[in-house]
Amino acid sequence: MWKPQTKEAVLREIKIREWRKRTGKAIMAALSCLVVSAARGLNWLVNRLKWQSSKLAFEIETSRLISQRYDKLLQLGETVYAMYRSGQTSWRDIEPLCREIEQIEEKLDATKTKSFQVLPYEHDRHEELTKTIFVSQ
Repeated sequence: MWKPQTKEAVLREIKIREWRKRTGKAIMAALSCLVVSAARGLNWLVNRLKWQSSKLAFEIETSRLISQRYDKLLQLGETVYAMYRSGQTSWRDIEPLCREIEQIEEKLDATKTKSFQVLPYEHDRHEELTKTIFVSQ
């Protein structure tokens, strides 16, 4: 069943097995480093996309408020001009429009002073991912 081997053949076989073991460990370490690096890169990309989407939402909200203010100012101007042409000027008709414009400007000022909100970084989840990667090896 077992064929007789020389001492050199046994030592050569042991060296080959040790080399395979070291090579396997080196490959696994390189693969784990690659996976962790890819996970970090993906995490950075997701956070960057969150930031950009938050910034875009903030800019859209600001543009919407500016557009509303412009529409109300246009409506106010048309109302005042129509009243001027008809010879009547009454603050009763103009005052509600002025209040609406003032409210929109207050919202716009509040929006400009408040920075856009980015969702917080989930550090615990990143640590769990890293631990899962190392445990699975």
